[in-house]
Amino acid sequence: MISLFIDTSLSDVSIALLRDGKILSKIHEENPQKHSTYVAKYIQDIFIKNKLSPREVDEIVVINGPGSFTGIRIGVTIAKTYAYLLNIRIVTINSLLARVIGVKKNYLLSTIDAKHSNYYIGLYDKDYNKIIEKFVPLKELEELKEKYSAAIINQTKEYDIEKIIEYTKRIPNMNPHAINPLYLKLPEAMEKK
Repeated sequence: MISLFIDTSLSDVSIALLRDGKILSKIHEENPQKHSTYVAKYIQDIFIKNKLSPREVDEIVVINGPGSFTGIRIGVTIAKTYAYLLNIRIVTINSLLARVIGVKKNYLLSTIDAKHSNYYIGLYDKDYNKIIEKFVPLKELEELKEKYSAAIINQTKEYDIEKIIEYTKRIPNMNPHAINPLYLKLPEAMEKK
């Protein structure tokens, strides 16, 4: 089975191609505010490098947020379009949960800096069951960390893509039209209205 992994949720872009759950190759690049320029090219490059046709992909796993409003939309739109046109399996996993997959602790607190002393957080138990996923101020993040004695996994931790692909096998195939970005808060432009 050929899997395509796409993440454009933050300033970096991660694209990986896997065969039977093992990485064939991946691209991880820092491209702030240039996702629309590079993502399609990276996907094309990874197919060329592995001498595979886009039609050989059996499934797409896409990170649907939270993170950069525009970045999320780019990755999700590409994944949805691709899955729809080729009629292949597509599933989403959010960036908070994806970062803790493969980490073994009783409680895991995944954080993404949302600027101005605010964070996107995901609190999970040892089996990756969601306790909380939301947008919080630093004070609430500190309270949760203390209350649960949780291991902190921040946005600098790279994904364990092979374990994410394995984890997503339990998620049912989704209708590409039903897939939406996960923002956890309104974009700043919308909040000011």
